[in-house]
Amino acid sequence: MRKFLYIYILLYSSFCFSQTVYLTEAKSIGNNKDKFLYALQKEPDSTVAHYLGKIEVSDFSNNDVAVFGEIYKKAKSVSANCYYLKLSESIDGKTQFNPNHYTLYIYDADASKIQKNENTVYLINPNKDVDVRINDKKVKLLTRSYIKIDLSNNDITDVSVGKFLGSRIKLQGKEGQQEQYFQIFGKKVSTNSPSNPGINFKTGDIVGLEKSFANFLITIYKEN
Repeated sequence: MRKFLYIYILLYSSFCFSQTVYLTEAKSIGNNKDKFLYALQKEPDSTVAHYLGKIEVSDFSNNDVAVFGEIYKKAKSVSANCYYLKLSESIDGKTQFNPNHYTLYIYDADASKIQKNENTVYLINPNKDVDVRINDKKVKLLTRSYIKIDLSNNDITDVSVGKFLGSRIKLQGKEGQQEQYFQIFGKKVSTNSPSNPGINFKTGDIVGLEKSFANFLITIYKEN
């Protein structure tokens, strides 16, 4: 059965982690009450989004939930509902993502004007490398990376992980279907509830992710 993982950001605001998140510039305050925080695929112009300021993230942490929680709080403090990651430039002129220091430019935009990719699925792996089977093809999903699957042809796509005692989902495109995001787990051991004591072991799992958090992971992870 498909599971859904909802990230309640405020629950993580008191977590300690090594990364520092600062609102280093606040030009103005937006007018929207959007609960989402969208990642923009390209730098917007003034006709699409109103620039509000920037957030800088320093030092590396693999606690992505805590980092995003801090980013979300600071963005919402000026009513931002989207951001753009501006990549740093290397000595040879190539752009690259630096996980130890990056800047997010935050904006207030009409959500209806933000680009969306219908019938697209993202498989995201924050953990150790894991093998994923997509239809009859086995793919090694590297740590802190993701795979993008196009469902626009409306064929059924079968995704599985972990073989026996693992998880499996079937995906199919349809008109107007929004993006879907799933976190992939390898071997997983968890305890059952007190009313049903014991240990639950799975060789793989697939869990649905909330859109704002998933957007953030795709922004800072590499495409596999």
